[in-house]
Amino acid sequence: MDAEQWDERYRASVGGVWASEPPAVVREIAGALTPATAIDVATGDGRTALWLSARGWDVTGIDFSAEALAIAAARPGGDAVSWVRADVHAWEPVASVDLVVSCYLHLADNAAAIARIAEWVVVDGTLVVVGHDVENIAAGGHGPSDPAILYTPELLRGALDDRFRIERCERVVRGTGDAELRGGHTHAAIDTLLHAVRVR
Repeated sequence: MDAEQWDERYRASVGGVWASEPPAVVREIAGALTPATAIDVATGDGRTALWLSARGWDVTGIDFSAEALAIAAARPGGDAVSWVRADVHAWEPVASVDLVVSCYLHLADNAAAIARIAEWVVVDGTLVVVGHDVENIAAGGHGPSDPAILYTPELLRGALDDRFRIERCERVVRGTGDAELRGGHTHAAIDTLLHAVRVR
């Protein structure tokens, strides 16, 4: 979907498309870190950026949908986040940050996009990427049905070079108890998680 299509989707929503908190695995990883600077890539309606900001992070949320960013900025705590309308392929931060998070960013050039956002992480900083796994289609989980834009552990692992130490790169099952989406989908979903630390 392009920016105009996402704008239309958010325009048609009431209060946002997604849940109010990041995925459980993101909360687990980020919750163990000392708050510093962070970038939330493809922030959408801001759930991850707002969650981080509420815990003391200095957060920039980027997305190419103006409608999504308007919803994010209007949410409680939205004035504490720097919202930037930008394309992940072109935008560059002023400085590298301690945490880069990307939740459900699915593009035709996934590996290249992940490699690009990994460049924004400082040495000793953390990269967390989570998105729909290709096995999610057969599992009947919510999400894109085009395998060409879905993740696998091999794809995400291969996006990083030896400047990163991979802590976890695996499939994770996101059950209905995670309440990820408004409307309560009943099928468990299969995601791919990448958690890495920049070492040099």
